[in-house]
Amino acid sequence: MHVKGAFLALICRPAGIWLLVLPLLLASCGGIDDAKRGVANFRARAAQTSFSEIYWRAAPEFRQSATEEEFLRVMTALDRKLGPWTSAGEPGRNVARGTAGQVVNLTYQSLFAKGAVSEQFTWRIEDGEPVLLGYHANSPLLLTN
Repeated sequence: MHVKGAFLALICRPAGIWLLVLPLLLASCGGIDDAKRGVANFRARAAQTSFSEIYWRAAPEFRQSATEEEFLRVMTALDRKLGPWTSAGEPGRNVARGTAGQVVNLTYQSLFAKGAVSEQFTWRIEDGEPVLLGYHANSPLLLTN
């Protein structure tokens, strides 16, 4: 009986751990899905050259890092140098929770009409809504005029 009881304890314990871990995993997926929705909205607005809308929907921290004029200048240059976005694979991701709430970083290896670009989006999830904290694009194409 002692061996059987120890065996049952080993089998049942992982199930108990899953009951504790599963809600955390599901919460993480929710933040990732919200952030991916934010990326889709960002791309749709960028395709329409609605750069001002992107700027004003971003978090105050984002707007403090650059004026609207500076942001418009950068996004217009990206659009000119890269052309339209065409595709991206599944992003690398990182989810963090802290005093500022849930923050999700998504890193894409994207294809634009004129070449490949590494893009990083940083989103804070507020009541299920993604709010842009940061956007970075890296490509050798951006070094040319």
